[in-house]
Amino acid sequence: MIASPQTSLAPEQPTTTAAADRGLTYRPNVDVADCGNELVLIADIPGSAADQIDVSFDDGVLAIAATVPSRPQAGNPVRQEYGVGDYRRSFQIGEGFDGSQISAAYRHGVLTVRVPRLAAIRPRTIPVTAG
Repeated sequence: MIASPQTSLAPEQPTTTAAADRGLTYRPNVDVADCGNELVLIADIPGSAADQIDVSFDDGVLAIAATVPSRPQAGNPVRQEYGVGDYRRSFQIGEGFDGSQISAAYRHGVLTVRVPRLAAIRPRTIPVTAG
């Protein structure tokens, strides 16, 4: 996991609780980028739908949870490689980010979460005037 003094972002311990009657719980792969004014998290969550994904922020923890419904079976399976289960991932977000302005979008199996920095903490360039 990417962690640097600037982002103060660290993953929490992996979730090991399996969904009771649905199968496994997966930790989706997540890319995290510090884009200056915001952190951008990109998570692969195939097989879900936007209304089955929960993104929450509480007490400095950004949590992603998604449900993947079971697929109908066609005949007797000969081989099954695609696991069905739920996704869980959480991150401890450092100070300096605006939890009330977090946004999330889901498209083609990819979840993008944007966590903006507080305006007072955003990096900026100070113009120098002659005089």
